[in-house]
Amino acid sequence: MSGKFKIIVSDLHLSAGRVAEGNPLEDFTSDDEFAALLEQTAAESDRDGADVELIFNGDTFEMLQVPHRDEFDPTAAYPPEAYHSSSEEDSVRKMEIIIGGHPRFFDALRRFLQVGPPRRSITFIKGNHDLNLHWSGVQERIRRELEAVGPKAPLLTFEERRISREGIYVEHGNQYAERVDRVRDMEEPHDHDRPGQLALPPGSWFVMDVFNEIERERYWIDGVKPITSLLFYALAYDFPFAVKALGILLRALPGLVQEGFLDAQPDEAEALARRLADSAGVEELAARYESDESFRAEFNGQVLRLLTPQPADAVAEAVVPRSVVADPVALADRIREQVHSSLYEIAGRRAAEEGVRLVTFGHTHDAGREPLPDGGLYINSGTWTWRADFGGAGKETWKDLFEHPERFTDDRRLTYVRVDYDETGQPVGRLLDFAPAPEPGGEIPSVAVSLWQRFLAWLRELFA
Repeated sequence: MSGKFKIIVSDLHLSAGRVAEGNPLEDFTSDDEFAALLEQTAAESDRDGADVELIFNGDTFEMLQVPHRDEFDPTAAYPPEAYHSSSEEDSVRKMEIIIGGHPRFFDALRRFLQVGPPRRSITFIKGNHDLNLHWSGVQERIRRELEAVGPKAPLLTFEERRISREGIYVEHGNQYAERVDRVRDMEEPHDHDRPGQLALPPGSWFVMDVFNEIERERYWIDGVKPITSLLFYALAYDFPFAVKALGILLRALPGLVQEGFLDAQPDEAEALARRLADSAGVEELAARYESDESFRAEFNGQVLRLLTPQPADAVAEAVVPRSVVADPVALADRIREQVHSSLYEIAGRRAAEEGVRLVTFGHTHDAGREPLPDGGLYINSGTWTWRADFGGAGKETWKDLFEHPERFTDDRRLTYVRVDYDETGQPVGRLLDFAPAPEPGGEIPSVAVSLWQRFLAWLRELFA
């Protein structure tokens, strides 16, 4: 069983590429580094005769930030409706643009595939940002690009939601986090009210209608996760943005409530959305929010009730103290902790239900490795995009991010999960950071991976 291993990555969020040509909505800028990871992996596979499966665990592609156009202009500010369609035909258009923007990435995947021996294969699991992978037309476009046809056809597979085999369970994780990111049915994500379209969750509409505009000015904003936490941080440090974003999300909720997917009150969501849409009253609202603690607690509590998970959906939540509800930063921190706890709790359940020793999620962008109560292991694979991972750094750090984002956004952790198998066939999972090896000329490939990051990566691998 030692003659095989797996590499699991998630949340790469490849969109249209072409950053150098003016596209501000591309968060994945590590094509060369990812290609280097695959080259090193393939070299080890050939040297040791080891089969390798590369698993993309959701949100590989950022379909929400790519317009469904036959031609893409990286400098154009497309209107929201240019991103809205999730039909099969338009999803293929989006995939075409993504492929055109990342030739190095797809070339690396094409060269990685190998019938063998040793055998090297690729598996895609969809997430909430690339739900469009459900369409066979999108899958076929990727298959053609990777030349995974004929004898190579079995080397490329697409899973609707999860992998549970060979001692591991792999799922994106959005179904256990914030309600705004949950899809009604990950296996059959069709919108029955809009034939031919996918049933995108409210968080996806938020990205298309808010992020795609705001990110052109606040290029760093997509690094703050989860969405609900971002909203509360913004209420503290960027009230106009928070009001606009909340309005979009609240307008998306009532339809889901009426279908029984959410349990909020639609009238309450609509009433608050109308209140926030009154631009004349936003300045007054901001002043009252800042000065009146009781009002702030009431407002935050209402937003929290409408947007955050209920205890029956995930982990039973303790009553949030009033002092926390009145403090948007403390509330945002609490939500981050709750999302983490929810995924950890579900990981324990999946390990027991599926009889596996290793559970891997992505989605939160928070890379981490934690033992499960029964002796198993939960690993979150993190992201290859910039991530505001301040780990309880405090209000001043969050305020500094909103005022001076350039101080934070260069450093990235290029994390992935490696699964080896011991002599008894049991999986052994490790969370690793990829640090590109020096090229023959002594140059490190061009990504902002600092010496400090590479030192930390070495420590994590040493003690994994």
